Amino acid sequence: MNSSTKLKKTLVCVHGRGWKPAESVLQELWLRALATGLQRDHGHVVNHLASVDVRFVYYGDLVNAMLENSDEEVYDEALDVADREAALNRFAQLDRSKRFRRVYYEQLPGKNSIKEFLTDIGAPLASRIGLGSHFWRRIAPELGLYMRGEAFANALDDRVGKALRRAADGDAQTLIVSHCLGSVVVYNALWDLAYGEAPSQTKFHTWITLGSPLADETVKKHLRGADAPDAQRYPNNLLNWYNLAAEDDYMCHDETVANDFAAMLDRHLLSQLVDYRIYNLSVRYGRSNPHSSVGYLAHPRVSELLANWLTKG
Repeated sequence: MNSSTKLKKTLVCVHGRGWKPAESVLQELWLRALATGLQRDHGHVVNHLASVDVRFVYYGDLVNAMLENSDEEVYDEALDVADREAALNRFAQLDRSKRFRRVYYEQLPGKNSIKEFLTDIGAPLASRIGLGSHFWRRIAPELGLYMRGEAFANALDDRVGKALRRAADGDAQTLIVSHCLGSVVVYNALWDLAYGEAPSQTKFHTWITLGSPLADETVKKHLRGADAPDAQRYPNNLLNWYNLAAEDDYMCHDETVANDFAAMLDRHLLSQLVDYRIYNLSVRYGRSNPHSSVGYLAHPRVSELLANWLTKG
């Protein structure tokens, strides 16, 4: 490749569980959060984002429809967006990556580790006695419903699968960023691309998982390929996988995926599989929110990984 030729880049973003605002609003918030981290830590490359082909995979309409039929509280989109905006504005005022250390996290209002503690105990126990899916349906109904493999799951698989297929069929270097439930759907889509109908030979450059439940025992049992022969157990279309788990984030109560998916390295299916434990400084409705996508996306570790991808071929 000529040194003066810039490699094309595609960024695929996949959001997580919970009520979601309109697609255009959520996409803007995600991109602003990524740009905020870049501007703070790697200002010289923030303009590179403008040349990236961004593909935001949205299924918030499906999640919202599902939650409307559950016992979840009534959704106020205007309030939700205002709160996300406030969190993003606070991050924009943090001018140093050193502000993301434990000492600052401990100062957040309403910081509480009880939910992660209970999940850390309850999820493995429920899995051992065959009630893992029921456990997740209680605390994260979207994930519980997705693992049942019915119409809701099929719809999510279809949207994420089509987005990854389009990226695989292109000629750009692709970075996938997924949050929470989105990481489970992406994993399944990667497996389908590798071993399903019309398998693709394309390898995605980097996958960043944020607040992911992929290391949970029940979730792993429901992943695509869990019952496949060893040769097809794991996706073979990734180069680098980086996983970020925030302190007190109950969705990633088992914060390390490297030990759960170490076979991908042993079988030379990956170049890197790295876990990072971070502190998510997001505040939601006046209380610490360690699962916040904004807090993950604007974190210095994400900005570092994003800057490396943007500047290196």
